[in-house]
Amino acid sequence: MPRYAEVYDDLRQRILNGEWAIGDQLPDLGQLMVQYSTSLTTVRRATTDLRDRGVLRIARGEGTFVIALPEQSNEEMIVELRAVKDAVTQTINKAIGVLERQQSAAAMAEGGEG
Repeated sequence: MPRYAEVYDDLRQRILNGEWAIGDQLPDLGQLMVQYSTSLTTVRRATTDLRDRGVLRIARGEGTFVIALPEQSNEEMIVELRAVKDAVTQTINKAIGVLERQQSAAAMAEGGEG
């Protein structure tokens, strides 16, 4: 995958994850160059691609602003929903384990009293 595509994907994901909301200004290109350890050309191409897709507004002398959330493909949404399902299942299983241990301890305590 070309470097600009990696930067594009990461910026897109950071917007989707809420790091930058609609109306927020992204760091300037120089800061993004440092963050991604890449060239101005690479950062500019990634931000321009996001602009061309209606996600960013680039205003010369003002900065780069989020104007819309990127669209997600069905595949991306499925992956995210599966991750949420797995996290919820793990939490539920932990809670069940705690309740079962508490129930077992209570039963042992009742049996020991008699």
